[in-house]
Amino acid sequence: MLSFVIAGLAVGALYAMSAMALVVTYNASRVFNFAQGGMAFFLAYCFFFLSNPDTGLGWNSWLSAALVVLIAGPLLGLFLWWILLGKLGNLAPLTKVAVMIGLQVALVAVTTLIFGHEPVYLVYGPVGEPSVIFSIFDVNVSNEQFIIIITAAIVALGGYWVLNKTMAGLVTRGSVDSELMTVLTGTNPKFVIASTWAIGTAVAGLAGLMVLPKVGLSPGGFANLIAASMAGAVIGKFTNLWRAFFGALLLGVVQEVLVLYLPSDGLLGTALRPSLPFLFMVGAVLIYSRNKDVRADTQKVEVASVNNAYEVSLSHYLNIMRNPKGHWDRWVGYVVLVLVLVGIPVIFNDYWTGLIAVGFAYTVVFLSYRLVTGEAGIISLAQISFAGLGVIAAAYVVNNDTVFGAKGTVPILLAMLIGGVVAGVIGALVGMICLPLGPLYAAIVTFAFALLVDQAVYTRDEFSNYGSGLPFGRPTLFGMDFDTPKKYYWFAAVVMFIIMFILWSLRRSTTGLVFATIRASRVRAATLGFDIFIARLGVFALGAAVAGIGGTMVASFQLVAFPNGFIMVIGLVWFALAVAQGTSSMGGLAAGGMTLLLMPAIFSEFLPERLADLPVLLFGLVAINMVTDPIGINPNLRAIFRTLAIKISGGSVHEPAPSDDDNSKSNVPAGV
Repeated sequence: MLSFVIAGLAVGALYAMSAMALVVTYNASRVFNFAQGGMAFFLAYCFFFLSNPDTGLGWNSWLSAALVVLIAGPLLGLFLWWILLGKLGNLAPLTKVAVMIGLQVALVAVTTLIFGHEPVYLVYGPVGEPSVIFSIFDVNVSNEQFIIIITAAIVALGGYWVLNKTMAGLVTRGSVDSELMTVLTGTNPKFVIASTWAIGTAVAGLAGLMVLPKVGLSPGGFANLIAASMAGAVIGKFTNLWRAFFGALLLGVVQEVLVLYLPSDGLLGTALRPSLPFLFMVGAVLIYSRNKDVRADTQKVEVASVNNAYEVSLSHYLNIMRNPKGHWDRWVGYVVLVLVLVGIPVIFNDYWTGLIAVGFAYTVVFLSYRLVTGEAGIISLAQISFAGLGVIAAAYVVNNDTVFGAKGTVPILLAMLIGGVVAGVIGALVGMICLPLGPLYAAIVTFAFALLVDQAVYTRDEFSNYGSGLPFGRPTLFGMDFDTPKKYYWFAAVVMFIIMFILWSLRRSTTGLVFATIRASRVRAATLGFDIFIARLGVFALGAAVAGIGGTMVASFQLVAFPNGFIMVIGLVWFALAVAQGTSSMGGLAAGGMTLLLMPAIFSEFLPERLADLPVLLFGLVAINMVTDPIGINPNLRAIFRTLAIKISGGSVHEPAPSDDDNSKSNVPAGV
């Protein structure tokens, strides 16, 4: 028992250090660092390059660690604050999350482009190869465990002393409580916040170096570290260092001690321990759920104080789109769309036509963001998991005897619908947990759920078929087989446009007006008698179902249901690209889905393999660009084309002067 407790303390100490970094940076800037995993991954690779004698410089491991933690880490934090993080203060929650996830995606891509994209699993940290240094009641303690625990204790006590016993801590706390009062005391609050990001990045890098022997140099391993750290941060409500520290520490201990009591196989033995970060978060959320700040997520600060960049961009866009002239441009767009759709299977061969067909399937998944984020204003990082769960459900009913029919007798089209329904039901269950919460809590809970699905569901042999995936087929409709790429192209296109029509009708229906009211003002919607929770829950479940159907369409074309194609790390790229294109724009989401598939294929065709992650870097950068262009790429393109159409029609575009009435209106953006 004691040996498992000691091992748990070492694991929990890693979680605790990372959780403290999250809390410190959030306290200073009100920005939750979803990119901390990417920062730690980059710094860990720097350490590996400096210390590895085979592929790097071969320097002393302790010297390399000191350079990374004391110099590279703070410099990285300061650099990122200078170019990006310092501009996030008053952005809406959706924009903050999208930018930070874009930064996470970009950091991982930059790291793999610099150091190589092949994961390295056998890596030693600064301690080197573990060895026993002493025993406690006949239980051996390794040098690695001892140093991790002592380091975490030093970081925790040092952080407490600095924040509560020094002038620097007083200034830091003052800049959080009132930036204006901090300025009046003669202190530059920007310097304080920048310093906090430097320290937080250094601590995140330290935790990343310590966790190397456990997870290796792989983005997924660092994502697991951050998920456990997020559990600690949620326990501390993002502001209490000690709650976060001891909550994360307890999580590590429980994870290791459970090994004694769980079976070695079966669902309980393989799924419970990876589920603990999610369960800890849910438990903390349920305990805190009565608190207004958890439900609203400091909404009075983060939602009502929308940044000027968004207001200017949205006002400019609406002014152009409401101009009485130039509306004929949409009909030009429709004609071009029809010509392109008809021309693709004629011009391109089966390979490229098939890729575009899969792009239509990804577009269906991306359309789920229109419902979840664009309509209901929910920040969900689990859409890829709902797609994967839909794939698993569809493939399972095809390959097993179920209530829907014997093995191999269930039609593929019916299985696809079943996959969508199952994903929708699971989405409703997840929504019941996260929808009462504020945007940030909802994002973190869905992030943890996505990791839970990766580790507890996708790894099951009955779903993954020992890593090779379950066989799946192409649908048949009215005796027509969609068994070739060009036939499947038309099937995927029809399904995509049917779902687009449903979403278009939903927005223009009475239900759509309800959601427009909820987005503008929940108080106003509640006053009108709308059941906000039920309405948002229904749309969240429908979004999960749409994602599930899109996932089954991907599996159907590939003829195999492969759950590992729907892991959380990939899902972050999806979210970043969808939000950057514009979650309220179906054209933008379609562009995102097509870009997600076609850009890597084009790059792999014409660029060397070492640049394989360049498209991912570009996807991250377009999300980061939301700092200056928060309404998304597609709305801006629409505004450009509409402006051209207005000028051709003899009209003019002018910006109306703001009035007092305009200023009195709600500035809460759609999709936030």
